[in-house]
Amino acid sequence: MSLSAVLLLLLHLTVCNSQNISLFFNKLDLGFVGAINFYTKEKYVNDSSSLTIRVMVNNQNCTPDFSFGCQESSCGYVSALVRTVDQEGNKEWCQNELRTVQPSSINMTGSLRVPGFDWVNGIKNSIGSWFTEVAFDLRNRSDTNKENSSPQSTVIPFVRVPSNCRRDFSPLMFDPDGDQVKCRYGNSSLFECNACNPPSVLSLSSSTCTLSFGPTADSNQGRYGVQLLMEDFPRKNITMTSADGNKTILTPNNALSKVPIQFVLIVDPQVSSCTEGDFLPKFLPPTPANRARLYTPVNKTLEISISAEAKNSTISELLFSGPYDAVQNNTGPGTFTLRWTPSKSQDTDTLPFCFVVQALSKETKYHSDLRCVSVTVGNSAPASASGFVLVMGSFLSTLILAFPSI
Repeated sequence: MSLSAVLLLLLHLTVCNSQNISLFFNKLDLGFVGAINFYTKEKYVNDSSSLTIRVMVNNQNCTPDFSFGCQESSCGYVSALVRTVDQEGNKEWCQNELRTVQPSSINMTGSLRVPGFDWVNGIKNSIGSWFTEVAFDLRNRSDTNKENSSPQSTVIPFVRVPSNCRRDFSPLMFDPDGDQVKCRYGNSSLFECNACNPPSVLSLSSSTCTLSFGPTADSNQGRYGVQLLMEDFPRKNITMTSADGNKTILTPNNALSKVPIQFVLIVDPQVSSCTEGDFLPKFLPPTPANRARLYTPVNKTLEISISAEAKNSTISELLFSGPYDAVQNNTGPGTFTLRWTPSKSQDTDTLPFCFVVQALSKETKYHSDLRCVSVTVGNSAPASASGFVLVMGSFLSTLILAFPSI
């Protein structure tokens, strides 16, 4: 994303109306979206809430760091930033996080198309220039007494698997409101995407958002664009109230939000052994288990230790997606740490970390399985699960006070 595009974006963000979110996305020069999420938190005295929009932007090049904040009389304080999350060692990809925080336009509903450009060269399922749809409902919910938030997710830009091996990919799904989350491929007839072709080499379980890959023919080797839409459904009938007092009853069959998650699957040439620990890296203790739920107090650094081995390849690096201020270190052969320190504004929030370990044999790259954990900020585990529902992990929200820090 160019600096001029960021500046235009931020100027538009100071206009507090229902076009804010649309203008936000239309100014992004996206390679492709990793994930889009929006969520609200603490109410202001005028009964509006802070609205955070986070976009994980994937491209070959990293976007220079950029921050902006302004006070606009009709909007309140608006802030935005762009930060690099991680970059693959050979610069095959870079993931940036673009985050903006502003007072919510009370009770806004609608949908918009997010435009983008070519994913990467050689996508086999014919996805080049593209768009995807985002649907939002920021009306007040009767069950939480606050505006609705979207499902949350993250994933690294590229994942790899040899063509003769089996593997499951389970991107994170988390809903701050406790809704049921499902995912599906977009539908071109509903104008939810352009070039909606799902990858022929993957099968999708909608209820768990698990993508399964099985051994396939050598002719299917190559790159595939994976475009999913996540939707949240209330677990019981709820009433949504708009700013003018109009009330609408939604049932568990009514989707509240629709947000995309996208990545590239690379089907590599066959490997002589699919056994983890031979060529494909195998995770070792103390690596946390997939879907592990971790907890850390405010202002205390959490350290996630990750270890892997591969007998016939060389562990080269850790690749991860998570909050931009997480720091990774290589602590020895096949051992890594992810360190992250939550601020006071993030108390009670839940964040995801997804990662793979990459290994090399000559010029061939091998990935471990995709592993994701959630981190909840606070002095203890939540007293109950009623505040959020963890399907495959969890995500981030940010407390915004008079002058928010993002």
